Amino acid sequence: MKVRPKKDTAADAKKIIKLIDGFGFSSGYNFLRDSLKLDLFNIYLRTTLFEKISITANTVLDPYQTNQNGVDIDKYAWEGGKFKLGRLTYGSISVSTNFKSKPKDAKKEELRKKQQELAMQDPNLAADQQQLLNYKDQNPSEFVDFNIPWQVNVGLSISFVNRLKADLTGFEKDFTSNMNFSGSFNLTPKWNFSVSGYYDFDGKNLQMFQMGISRDMHCWQMSIDVTPVGLYKFFSFSISPKASVLQDLRINRTRSFPNF
Repeated sequence: MKVRPKKDTAADAKKIIKLIDGFGFSSGYNFLRDSLKLDLFNIYLRTTLFEKISITANTVLDPYQTNQNGVDIDKYAWEGGKFKLGRLTYGSISVSTNFKSKPKDAKKEELRKKQQELAMQDPNLAADQQQLLNYKDQNPSEFVDFNIPWQVNVGLSISFVNRLKADLTGFEKDFTSNMNFSGSFNLTPKWNFSVSGYYDFDGKNLQMFQMGISRDMHCWQMSIDVTPVGLYKFFSFSISPKASVLQDLRINRTRSFPNF
């Protein structure tokens, strides 16, 4: 969708706003099965609102009808006069947002984003880059961006599973909801403090809480992490190179405290 920027008075000035960042549909058909050859329908949608709020929705549909005991039968859901793509078996929606200060060096931040985009576009590097991004999400203090003085991230997630009742009289939805959060700020130009956590709304408890402090050592970075809350309580110390291609050279020492 195209809109006119408020600050631009030029007649032909237009700003493009993406309504949908991603949409996907997948399924399969197994010709070798005796029955129920069509696989589940998987649908996902990803969008961004106001350039700040990311929304991701997923759903799974069963294309078959069920008998009185809730077992799939070889009859499509849309048969029988009513249009129905499938039976809803799973659904989830995640909403996340982040707030951060302006980078101290705007050119350096722009270069970092371009390098990351190029790496993700390269099919030979995409898998490794995605694996590295997942590791960064799980170990934020090891990859502190000292160019960003402070930042805060918050995410909410709600999901459900359509389960068969114990008495086989129908289905019931089992809901789960949680929130994850993280934040960091520079104590000094070379020292950074960070926290992250995970809260379970169903259990009404803090499932995980982690604190970390990091030191910028030019081409290297030192980090100390403590996780006093959660199923796995531990203390870790690591020194790792900043270059992603040299991440295997990092030194990591971890000690667990199961009874802490």
